[in-house]
Amino acid sequence: MARLTPRCERPRSDVDCDPDLRDIAERHLEVAARYCLDICQRIIALEGARKPRDYRDAILRMGELGVLPPDFAIQLAPIASFRNILIHEYLLIDWDEVDQNLDDLQQFVAYIRAWLQQRNAVA
Repeated sequence: MARLTPRCERPRSDVDCDPDLRDIAERHLEVAARYCLDICQRIIALEGARKPRDYRDAILRMGELGVLPPDFAIQLAPIASFRNILIHEYLLIDWDEVDQNLDDLQQFVAYIRAWLQQRNAVA
């Protein structure tokens, strides 16, 4: 997430006009989304929960397990599809969606930290 912060602090016009900055931001967002999905898969395995059907389902499973609030898991789940768009360049990137995903990823990190602290306190 820290590597995405400089993009967030720049005006949208800078990103629109600078293909290198845009490429860097897209790559960092792709990696952040990948880490989010990897974390979901790892927690599901640690909890011995049912294996998800796909990445979207992995995020939804986090809501079922109480790691994420269910409403937030539903809100975050589309990042799995967005990651595919970034990787395979299916479509032009919607930078409004990028901004929402950045906010969601930051919230995801906060929820995971809280879950880990709670889990470690119980152990």
